[in-house]
Amino acid sequence: MLDLDSYLLRAFLTVAEIGTVNGAAAKLHRTQAAVSMQIRKLEELVGVTLFSRSSKGLELTAHGQIMVAYAREIVVLSDEVGRRLTGKILQGRIRLGVVEDFAASRLINILRDFRAQNPKVDIDIIVEPNRRLAEMFEEDKLDLVVCDITVLNRKPILIWTEYLTWVVRSDFVVDASKPLPVIMFDESCPWNVRTIATLSQRNIKWKTACVASTLVAMATAVRVGIGVGPMLEATIPEGCRALDKAADLPGAVRIEIGFYAQSGASEGVRYLVEFVSRHTAMADRP
Repeated sequence: MLDLDSYLLRAFLTVAEIGTVNGAAAKLHRTQAAVSMQIRKLEELVGVTLFSRSSKGLELTAHGQIMVAYAREIVVLSDEVGRRLTGKILQGRIRLGVVEDFAASRLINILRDFRAQNPKVDIDIIVEPNRRLAEMFEEDKLDLVVCDITVLNRKPILIWTEYLTWVVRSDFVVDASKPLPVIMFDESCPWNVRTIATLSQRNIKWKTACVASTLVAMATAVRVGIGVGPMLEATIPEGCRALDKAADLPGAVRIEIGFYAQSGASEGVRYLVEFVSRHTAMADRP
């Protein structure tokens, strides 16, 4: 029977997050040798290799990726038990920046559950375009940010892979004899390039029928019937549908959304990071 020490698990999760033992040691205020020893001790305990070395630093092995989900759950539960037994209640304010499309989908249930357990933690939810969120995060105006991974030159804590499907009004009919009328993102949006690439992959003739700068604008243009627009499935508006997956129609647009936190964050921020990580791992676990 394994006896997993949360002290070892915290070191493991920090190395997994940062990607180097040096960086993890600095964050944990320990020596490099101490952190290395903790990782070796954990690997000996579980009997598998958790990290492999690459040109980018340390990367999780397949066993390490499995371990992350359970380690986060154990650490969160350990902290939660400690707070409950001591009567300690998390308080404070968290500044969370989220790209609009994502705020309207995956995070809703997670934040609802977090607030239910931590009613004295206030969360400011700032919804902005990807690049603006990155700017605010770099200027330390946000504690946490959820945005496209291409706009921040940092390693995210989590990456969600999502797909934008092509959405039209329910009664919209695609005329194959004419260029496909596409509702495009604003040119500053990093998803714009990937959208165009997806159209080009199948040599589809298309034209820009409208430019939408926000999710509301995209949904409105689709509902009006201006054309087809790329949207997350969870954000498809009422009275609209996703296009059939046909060879003569564009495929889904793959995007990657990262979850980032400022170093030296408050206890409330750190707990929300663990909470989101844990719930994501539980939802994605086979």
